[in-house]
Amino acid sequence: MGFFSEIDGELKPSEDYLATHALLGYEDGDMEHDDYEIEEDEVAMSLMRKCNNCGKAFTLAGAMKDFDSYFDGEFFYMEEFVGQVCGSCAISELEKEF
Repeated sequence: MGFFSEIDGELKPSEDYLATHALLGYEDGDMEHDDYEIEEDEVAMSLMRKCNNCGKAFTLAGAMKDFDSYFDGEFFYMEEFVGQVCGSCAISELEKEF
């Protein structure tokens, strides 16, 4: 499978991903790696998740599309929410801040 998840407030790759990819510098906290783009990981993008806010089922692809198109590139879902909430909740949460 292989994708990044938020663990203890930190973005970390899964063990499956690390078994098949070398992330040089990851040990030092460097998360800027050219060899992994979550958008290219069909499993990660289509995996059903449960929103931590409303409990609704969602896919990462759907949440990213909804959020990123709503904010038209001003904010990016993965930078703000890392797959933890659905697109609707992510939009609502960020709008509350402004």
